[in-house]
Amino acid sequence: MKKITLLAFLMLLPFIGMAQQNAQQKDSPILTPTVVVGDLVFVVQVLKTVEIKGAEVDAYLQVQQTFDKLIQDLNAQQKKVNDTVDIKIALNIAQATVTFMDRATLQGQNASIYKRFVDALVASTKAK
Repeated sequence: MKKITLLAFLMLLPFIGMAQQNAQQKDSPILTPTVVVGDLVFVVQVLKTVEIKGAEVDAYLQVQQTFDKLIQDLNAQQKKVNDTVDIKIALNIAQATVTFMDRATLQGQNASIYKRFVDALVASTKAK
């Protein structure tokens, strides 16, 4: 009987995790940083080079999907690389993005882009 209960619990575990993730996303505050479109493209390119652990796959995919959607929306609006835009991003996605970006190996010439993007995220948390 204990084995059946344990097996049932283990089968439900992924669904419990997904429900918790969805609840966290809904509860997470939304930030509205002002960023340069080219900085978003830079972030997407850098995130592709970051090494992640198996336990981070879900968080990484959420970040990737969020930025892919942002880029698609900006392309649909025909925004240029140098345009400045206000984006909406959940706090938990912003935190995960910065965590992944901290692991990136950057060239010195990209330091100002990295700093400008992270500073925009931090400034948007203080604006609330």
